[in-house]
Amino acid sequence: MKNFFMPLFLLGIFFTSCSKDDVTDDAGDRTEEVEQTVETRNLEIEDFVWKAMNNIYLYKSEVPELGDTYFKTQADLNKYLLKYDSPEDLFYNGLVSDKDNFSWIVDDYEEHENYLQGSSKSAGFRYGFTYVPGSTSKVMAYVIFISPNGPADAAGLKRGDFITEVNGIEITLNNYQGIFNSDNLTLGISTKEDGFLVKSEDAITVNKSVFKEKPIAVDKVFTVEGVKIGYIYLSTFLGEYGIDDAKLNDVFGKFKSENIDELIVDLRYNSGGYSDFSTDMASMVTGQFEGKVFTQMIWNKDWLDYWDKYNREFLFNRMDGKISNGQDINSLNLNRVYVIETDRSYSASESFLIGLEPYIEVIHVGLKTGGKYQGSYTIYDSEGFFSKKNINPNHKYALQPLVYKYANSVGFTDFPDGLIPDIEIDEDPDNLGQLGELDEPLLARTIAAITGNSSSLALQKRANEQKIIFDKLPTEDGKGLFISSNPFEEDLPVDFPGAKLKN
Repeated sequence: MKNFFMPLFLLGIFFTSCSKDDVTDDAGDRTEEVEQTVETRNLEIEDFVWKAMNNIYLYKSEVPELGDTYFKTQADLNKYLLKYDSPEDLFYNGLVSDKDNFSWIVDDYEEHENYLQGSSKSAGFRYGFTYVPGSTSKVMAYVIFISPNGPADAAGLKRGDFITEVNGIEITLNNYQGIFNSDNLTLGISTKEDGFLVKSEDAITVNKSVFKEKPIAVDKVFTVEGVKIGYIYLSTFLGEYGIDDAKLNDVFGKFKSENIDELIVDLRYNSGGYSDFSTDMASMVTGQFEGKVFTQMIWNKDWLDYWDKYNREFLFNRMDGKISNGQDINSLNLNRVYVIETDRSYSASESFLIGLEPYIEVIHVGLKTGGKYQGSYTIYDSEGFFSKKNINPNHKYALQPLVYKYANSVGFTDFPDGLIPDIEIDEDPDNLGQLGELDEPLLARTIAAITGNSSSLALQKRANEQKIIFDKLPTEDGKGLFISSNPFEEDLPVDFPGAKLKN
């Protein structure tokens, strides 16, 4: 989703009579004022934003103002930049294509880098919204995930809790968006009894803090009807190289040592992250396809020409035998995997599905996914844009623009409507269950597919009957991410594309 930071101005327009000379003089004054503004307003951030997008943006060809010949001189560009009130205004309202719901700009790249490593200021829970039973105006949030060891976990919030008030304010259709934005949250909790909400006397206080998200929230091995099944829930593909991928490798080492028969990978709320983590996990699931293309990148035309000339191999993300710290990957050599994904699954989690499909049987359980098939990089105001070498010390703005589309080894890409499940099942706020427990409906349905036992199908039937009064409202999940390794950690690009403006 796009974030817009434009303030709302109320303009009072007054009409008075004036002579022709008055009009001419006023116009002349305004022209002189604009020329003075061009000379005095500091446009270095806006200049960086345009030049970076002109260089790297996936949809450059669809935004006329990003064309290499659209502005003849730097002065022409400056006049264009002055039309926008801020770098954010320029980025979202001037340069981002209508096709793009996922690029964004930040004003502090250090906070952004912490976020990409899985560490950011958060309340540590995710949620959806439903209408309060019997109402078309009152809304309640239902908690779907609690980050282990985060503020909400410490405060005692639980998956399945209903939140009807925030800081003493009843949630409604008019205020639910942004209702959790405060750093300090006092949550009014309700339970449902006989179809009616009963408010708890005790509120739960959650104070946002900076903490590191634990990507692997649950990992278990079940034996059901003689079938040994490994289960892993991943909340994100963000994290630290050499640390989080090593923990993932350890979990697969446990699966390998226990000689599991089947594997369930749960990415139902995973909005993406690093492509390398997704690729590593694919190599852990398999192992028999080392060196094969998992995904490939399709950049804008200028950059495709650049990669063809200088380093075409960079466009291919291949399955490997080692993780980033050099450890051998613990591979299961499976020929089938069950993957739980929903409309909250984006980008790198979607790439896990399509990247494996040319090689093994992938059974998708859940809902149609979010539909993000593009990748991005963090772009700095620096020499070459990709690294912080010789970065501009005057500001901390950075961009996270869409840079390429990803496709699997047979070229499949462009799925804006999402990936359709093989087994469709939605979650019911009244019957969420606990992640990793055998009676949790989506896991139960997946295990039923593995064992052939249909007894758990009754759970889904009851859920569908209940959902008549549970029309979902939009969620407030973050943006999907698919990020590849920086191609220029050491050496900056030579002859890289982009407009060359005259002074």
